[in-house]
Amino acid sequence: MTVKYLRDQRHQGTVAEIANSRFPFPSADHPDMETVVNVPTHRMSVGKVLGKDFFPDIVVVGRPGQWLRMMVQVETADSVTEDSAMTRWLPCSEFGDLFVYVPAGYADAAKKLCKKHKIRVKGIRTWRFQPVWGLAVAQA
Repeated sequence: MTVKYLRDQRHQGTVAEIANSRFPFPSADHPDMETVVNVPTHRMSVGKVLGKDFFPDIVVVGRPGQWLRMMVQVETADSVTEDSAMTRWLPCSEFGDLFVYVPAGYADAAKKLCKKHKIRVKGIRTWRFQPVWGLAVAQA
């Protein structure tokens, strides 16, 4: 197994867990909302960037129709970078409300990147896996 494979597996599992625990739509309280996960398979684009369909990790839409409510980008330790900020976070922030989830310990770096590139985020959250309890998420 390669490092990239392991990172991709961790990213995929983290995206799924965040979608299930933080954006469990539709729900009894929000029957008009739906969560779409674009990892590992692209299911819903939110627009075009440089002529190509753009797929945030998680998309929340309002129903009926497909009214964009929010997007979520989930990062791993090696993807809290200038490149991710410019190619993923900035386009998302221009489409609508964006939440960025970064590993615990990377919130300051994410905030600095957002400030440097004038990326509007609705919120930055940190995530980490705890051996017994599973995924823990905190507001940064």
